Amino acid sequence: MPSPQLQSLIRTLQEARDNAVADPAQDTATTVAAYRAETDACLVLDGVAPVIAADTRVDPVRADGVPCEWIKVPGADPARRLLWIHGGGWVAGTLAGYRHQVEALSRVTGMAVLAVDYRLAPEHPYPAGLDDCVTAWMWLLENGPGGPGAPGVAMLAGDSAGGNLTFALMLRLRDEGKPLPLAAAAFAPATDFLGKSPSRTERAHLDPALSPDGITFIRSLYIQDDTPWDHPYVSPVYGDFTGLPPFLVHAGEREILHDDGLRLVEAARTAGVDARFTTLPGLIHTTEYWLHVVPEGLESLNTVGAFLKSHG
Repeated sequence: MPSPQLQSLIRTLQEARDNAVADPAQDTATTVAAYRAETDACLVLDGVAPVIAADTRVDPVRADGVPCEWIKVPGADPARRLLWIHGGGWVAGTLAGYRHQVEALSRVTGMAVLAVDYRLAPEHPYPAGLDDCVTAWMWLLENGPGGPGAPGVAMLAGDSAGGNLTFALMLRLRDEGKPLPLAAAAFAPATDFLGKSPSRTERAHLDPALSPDGITFIRSLYIQDDTPWDHPYVSPVYGDFTGLPPFLVHAGEREILHDDGLRLVEAARTAGVDARFTTLPGLIHTTEYWLHVVPEGLESLNTVGAFLKSHG
């Protein structure tokens, strides 16, 4: 049985969708601004906003020019590092908006987490965001929260669009002969801009957060050049996963991106990767974003954090 908090979240998102007024004449900038504002506003559920503990360290840094911040709970080991790539459809999401989720990851893994504020579309289309993630990853391998120095352990995680970038980053690192993470994880990654996952249509009536039309619109903002929509750096499900590290994918049962993650894991297993997939019963897209209110979101994040911790 879904918790009352999860039921409230589903109702809130569904009501927001039902009350949305489509305006074909609305320009892209206005649409993007509204989406960004909604992404920030929806984090407050039933009047409850996330807060982080007073003793959690938040240290802004520049990773070779890319804005990031270290988040480290008391007792976290600065030599054990995790790069976090936030979601938001490649066009939204902020470090502040995800700080509570990053703090939770630091707590459950015992790692220092570097959250990357990668450039967003449509102002900065592909490959700008991916380039920033490459830069941040390489910087993390030479710098910790206390200054220069190599890590003992380095891992990678992201959600939604950040999950897409998580796998695109690993494929690109592998292709360029750069160091890979020891392990990785993703919450509800979007992996196929061709939209071939069955859940895109089969679960559309269950998903209060995402729609197939919305993903098509976002694709037009993110990919503005002639990059093929099935290129592995934008649609990782079509990549060759040979040589990638172990990873775990979580996806909600009610979301249209469910099969994006499932298909990617199946492809990785075929390539001999230790890849795992978990369907979260009754959950919607990135329920972990509301972990400060919804217990199922916190439970999912804790499971993913335990997976990462077990690999380093």
